[in-house]
Amino acid sequence: MARLLITRHGQTKENADGIMQGKEHGNVSEGGFEQINKLIERLKCEKIDKIISSDIPRCKVTTKEILEKIKVPVKYTPLIREKDNGEWAGKKHKDIKWGDIEGTFETRKAPSGENLLEVRERGRKFFEELTEKFKDKDITILIVAHGAFLKIFIGNLLGMTIQDSISKLCIEHCSLTEIEIDNKYKEGYKFNFINDTSHLK
Repeated sequence: MARLLITRHGQTKENADGIMQGKEHGNVSEGGFEQINKLIERLKCEKIDKIISSDIPRCKVTTKEILEKIKVPVKYTPLIREKDNGEWAGKKHKDIKWGDIEGTFETRKAPSGENLLEVRERGRKFFEELTEKFKDKDITILIVAHGAFLKIFIGNLLGMTIQDSISKLCIEHCSLTEIEIDNKYKEGYKFNFINDTSHLK
């Protein structure tokens, strides 16, 4: 049985300031490093075999901190990056007028950016590759990714619409979500918990 422990990177200064981040944006804040340290203490109770992380800097910084204490192989992948906000990266969320953009909630996007359907497809591809490679292995994998990506990724596995995934799921910085992958489950996987933040208190 493969076990996935899923977390979101430590909070960034841009998160706190309401700034839309891009591929290179995101400076982990002092509070974010405190979150990461608390996450590490929680992860020490687990037998982590491998880390798969987004290759965007704020996730790489989070992963680097974890690797200082938990020395395991790591793979960085673009498949679990945050939604590409294109030309709007660096702008404040409150200044973006989403209602003025053509398309539906799922298809609208920033200039040179990515829509939520494309994010969901990346997540589906990532999960398919993951299950194909590890479903028959006794392994625990830590996944380090991003807020909007994880809402869509987890929501898809729960059978939720994209809009409900974004509006109804909460995935906090350095929280933990656990999924077991095993053929004994009807869908091939089950959730044990979502957005556990007890270690951050």
